[in-house]
Amino acid sequence: MDLKCVVAIVRPDVVESLERKLGAIHIHGVTVTRVRGFGAHPNLFADDWTTEHVKIEIFAQAENVDTLVKTIIDTAHIGAIGDGVVAVFPVEKFFRVRSQAEAIP
Repeated sequence: MDLKCVVAIVRPDVVESLERKLGAIHIHGVTVTRVRGFGAHPNLFADDWTTEHVKIEIFAQAENVDTLVKTIIDTAHIGAIGDGVVAVFPVEKFFRVRSQAEAIP
């Protein structure tokens, strides 16, 4: 089975809504991390160019990735600088630490 890792960096205020929508499309495993950074349009007038965002990482089966990405984009989009980014990466191997065996999520 083909496995992908979807990584999204979004504004913190969309996380709660996004978590509900992910549950609705049966995505039940997610890692959420607070991050700081800047993209193509940093605030050059501020002492600190970085802004706070949230990084979301989800392992999903390849056939579910399009729906997952669309859900993230639809939820995070307001049409403003700083809405975020989404990237999809292939996963070579996936292991469960508990069972110490290769697994499918």
